[in-house]
Amino acid sequence: MEENIYRKARKKAAKNQPLLNNCESAQDLVYIERTKLLAIESGDKIPGPDDVLSMAKVYDAPELCNYFCTNQCPIGNGKPALIYENLPEISVRLLSAMHLLENLSDTIYRILEDGKINPDEVDDFMTVVETLKKLSYSADSLELWAKKNGFISDEK
Repeated sequence: MEENIYRKARKKAAKNQPLLNNCESAQDLVYIERTKLLAIESGDKIPGPDDVLSMAKVYDAPELCNYFCTNQCPIGNGKPALIYENLPEISVRLLSAMHLLENLSDTIYRILEDGKINPDEVDDFMTVVETLKKLSYSADSLELWAKKNGFISDEK
């Protein structure tokens, strides 16, 4: 049986935190009851948002939040899942999307200045929307990288 992302994250974190070696001791750190944690890790139960936040924090695995939001949450399901990448890959994609958006600024103004999208503007409008999606994905990727590398904390 292939391990799911939550079990993999716990086992990876256990290399630095031996209490995470098993669900019995991990429950005290993640504040998820052992049988529920086992059910989440076996795929028999979908975790709740609070469970995922707790596991992500304790396991130092912010990618769990993105996985949950893009694969298990009914609101975010269907959005592209982030893949942890290195900084140069993210930078190239981010700068490319920003460049495309800069080139589209006149188009955006032309389409939106009258407050409506005319039939002959639909294709250009969809190009703008797709470019914004690329920019958003790149920004989210950069944020994941920053969290994974300790530049951003999820603590409030």
